[in-house]
Amino acid sequence: MDTDTVREKYVRSEESLNRIRDDITQLIHTRLQEFKATKDYLETLIKEKEAVDTQITEQEAKISSFKEQIINNKKLIENMKNKQVAVVQEEQIKENQFQDVSREHQELLEKSESIRKNITKVKQDIETVKNSISDYQKKIQTLNTEITQGIENKEQELGILRRELSQIQEKNNLLYYLLNESAEDIPEVNILAVLMHKGRITQDQIKQSLEAQISPVIVTRTLGRMVEKKIIKFHETDNIYSANQAIS
Repeated sequence: MDTDTVREKYVRSEESLNRIRDDITQLIHTRLQEFKATKDYLETLIKEKEAVDTQITEQEAKISSFKEQIINNKKLIENMKNKQVAVVQEEQIKENQFQDVSREHQELLEKSESIRKNITKVKQDIETVKNSISDYQKKIQTLNTEITQGIENKEQELGILRRELSQIQEKNNLLYYLLNESAEDIPEVNILAVLMHKGRITQDQIKQSLEAQISPVIVTRTLGRMVEKKIIKFHETDNIYSANQAIS
């Protein structure tokens, strides 16, 4: 792997990290906005419940008052037989009012219970949003750790490649010069470079390493010529090639 390839992978990793960070930042911003809206809705529900509770208290006071009036009216009926009809009518009115207030009171109680359930659900939604934000933050931390480790590994690989290149330069400055300054591709030079870099390898491995530069047929022919000229060695026992000691 050459330096440019490693650098390109490094740049792509940085760009990918930036896109992921932007996406997660936007997602967290959206979740925070939802959290604020939910919180505002909860405060509205609490105020509405307080208002309903106040109405319930007032209605309970009315009911108590009506009860007292009914009791007093019953006593009045017993003490005032001459006004029995009028008192009975008034009592009926009070009874009807009492029933109306009781129904209204029941409706308010049911509304209060509904609001209470809504408040419970909103609190659960808020907790879910909090957990979601916490999960995303943990994912960001994990991703940062993985990317940092990946960058460090790539930098270590780049250092190893640089050291190997330096060793190749030190072993044979002429080969390095031919590889970089030659006006056209020389099969022998490319084959020597592979052997010096990888050591003892088979013909198929040499072809695979040079498939983007030299056709397999030319590799086979060139290997034969190089063995004949004793530029490289062929080890029949292992069926592998290696660079001549005078070169490597």
